[in-house]
Amino acid sequence: MPDISVRKARLSEAPIILKLVHESMSSYCRDSGIPDSYIEATSEDLETVKNAISSGVVFVALNEDDEILGTCRLYIRPRREMGKEITVSLIGVSSRIAYFARFSVWDQWRGQGIGNYLLSFCEKVARSSKCSHMLLHTALSNEGMVDYYRTRGFNLLSSDDSRGYPRGLFEKPLPAQNR
Repeated sequence: MPDISVRKARLSEAPIILKLVHESMSSYCRDSGIPDSYIEATSEDLETVKNAISSGVVFVALNEDDEILGTCRLYIRPRREMGKEITVSLIGVSSRIAYFARFSVWDQWRGQGIGNYLLSFCEKVARSSKCSHMLLHTALSNEGMVDYYRTRGFNLLSSDDSRGYPRGLFEKPLPAQNR
């Protein structure tokens, strides 16, 4: 297991992050049994990645040689932007909610704990930002990802087919004593 660190992404890393997201999301689509075209991340462009990095929402997991092994995004949003149907369903919701997205690890590094570092880091950021919950979406047909999130404390909040496939919204409460 390599020595892993997580930090905010740098603009110079945008091309490699774009390539990583495209590769990882294509694998995710294959594992979920859905067409690549159903996932907007598979067609994301460099400018979008640069904008996300500039806004401070992109994180990277690195090994001791500063090689990027994985990436994700964490959006901190005011509760009012999350929609009444979501916030009514959450117990103990605060004024801020974190949304975890673009979770990507190079195929050759999967299963080695890289994703755990990214997810744990983002949970700490969310708590320090006074978020009461972390939300994310994943394809319900991707049993591996559903199990991954469930074993890390996420629960299915709702599901819909608005993107052309069964997609679940998962939530994880972030206890106040740790925020």
